[in-house]
Amino acid sequence: RIGCMSGYSSVAMNEEKAALGIQKLLQAEHEAAEIVALAKAEKVSKLKAAKEEADTEIGIYKQTRESQFQLFSKERMGDSGAHKSSVDTDTKKELMLIDAQVSANKDAMVSMLLQSVTTVG
Repeated sequence: RIGCMSGYSSVAMNEEKAALGIQKLLQAEHEAAEIVALAKAEKVSKLKAAKEEADTEIGIYKQTRESQFQLFSKERMGDSGAHKSSVDTDTKKELMLIDAQVSANKDAMVSMLLQSVTTVG
């Protein structure tokens, strides 16, 4: 009879050990799932932070390039305006010089033309 009892207790212990092993496996699986979920959440958080940082850097770069373009454009337009003003001034000076030469030589030129027309050769 004692031998029979020890058979039962051995089966019961084996079942208890198996149940304990299954319980430990389930607990380990649950912990692993939590670790994976935390890792995924951390990855998503890092990706969002990296995207925000990249967007900020892109915005700063765009702003810098835009201000450089505005400065470049302003300089070119300014140069164009300065160039036009310089050309206008030079043209006015040349026209005044021509007017002065015409005024100075007008009488002599008219006299030469009249002599050339009236002289019969």
